[in-house]
Formats: sequence, structure tokens, C-alpha cells
Amino acid sequence: MVPALTGEDRAEDMPMIKVLILDDRDDYLRALKGALRKEFAVITAQSIEKARELLDDTTHAVLIDVRLSEEDESNRDGLIFLRWAKARFPEIPMLMMSAYTDFDSAVEANNSGASYFLKKPIDLPELKELLRRFGTRKNSARKDREYRQGQESD
Repeated sequence: MVPALTGEDRAEDMPMIKVLILDDRDDYLRALKGALRKEFAVITAQSIEKARELLDDTTHAVLIDVRLSEEDESNRDGLIFLRWAKARFPEIPMLMMSAYTDFDSAVEANNSGASYFLKKPIDLPELKELLRRFGTRKNSARKDREYRQGQESD
């Protein structure tokens, strides 16, 4: 198991992993934010519109609920956001989650660029490990890109 990186443990040049969580349920967002906030910089959105405003190239990973309206059983708006986000930020890992057993949504998420699919209720140790792994990978890619850009300008 990878140990948590807290403010005291993190290297100065390694920023806290920024995670955007998109889910229509405020109680679920608050619970996830509370469980992750010591180790991750968590921002939340309850709508696609808000998530679009918050997502930027400083985001290390995105956790998206497949169904963004509990009342509509056919709702798969999370997949719409996934496709939009991957088209604009292809390097950011996108993790999908769902409380429903829906093989078709899992396949569609995978085909649309999701890095991982989680079943609700979320296994927090598994989620933290995934966010560390994907967040560290994105930090490394960003540092490599900045280094190369610095070399080109010399």
C-alpha cells in the first residue's frame, strides 16, 4: 500500500493531486470530499456545466458518476461529460463510477477513454491508490513537458 502524501510529507516541487468529482448527489460529494481532503485537493460539481467550468489543465484526475439524475434510469450524462472532457484534456485520467450494474455503460466508458470504472459504494483505499497513481503519472508528464520546453528555449 502506498502511504498518504500529506503537506508535511510531500516534496515541495510535487503539488497536491487535484481531483474533480462530478456527481449529482450533494451528500455523496461531501462524503468523498471529506474522505479525500487530507491527501488531495478536491473540487466538486453537481452538474456538467459546473464541471466544465472547473476542469482545467491543472486537474490531475476526474471522478465522474455515470448517472447524473437518479430519477431517470436511462440517464448516462456522465458519459457525455467524459467524451467532452477527453476531447479537450486527453492527458487527464478519467475515472467513472456507478451504483448500478450496467455493463453497457462500463464498456462505453472504456471505449470513450475512461481510465478506470469503480462500483459504488466506492472502496476508499482503492480510490486513493488510483488517484495517487494517476496523479503522480500526470505530475511526471507535466514536469517532463516543462523540462523539454525549457531545453528548447535554451
